[in-house]
Amino acid sequence: MLGVCNGFQILTEAGLLPGALVRNRNLHFICDRLPLRIERSDLLWTQAYGNQKVITLPIAHGEGCYYADADTLKALEDNRQVVFRYSAPDGTWGDRDNPNGSAHSIAGICNRQGTVLGMMPHPERAADGVLGSTDGLGLFQGVLTALVKAA
Repeated sequence: MLGVCNGFQILTEAGLLPGALVRNRNLHFICDRLPLRIERSDLLWTQAYGNQKVITLPIAHGEGCYYADADTLKALEDNRQVVFRYSAPDGTWGDRDNPNGSAHSIAGICNRQGTVLGMMPHPERAADGVLGSTDGLGLFQGVLTALVKAA
């Protein structure tokens, strides 16, 4: 299951993923293309990418700030559930490269099994050269590869 942007919000509200998406740190809507570091390339979603590879995807949200309490954040990190982080182009991450104030610069997480993925950036808006980028295409290629293997 994949939830992008408002879909990520729904996954958290439905309890399928922990945490919540709240108003951006600056309370403004953000529309931009930003670098993301891929934290896990062992999921069917990210298998077309390398670990800690940096891709650039569009974001467009007013309530994209990922929030979770300290225990939940520790569990997410310990269980390797953070899939994407906002980062600098070189892959380093911190407050300066975090557009909305998300805890731990989180841009996307998965459930413990890796079968449910929620992310704020829009891979579908970067999946064709006509759109100016193909960085999001790997997400869909990974899913197709898994489906072909399963058939």
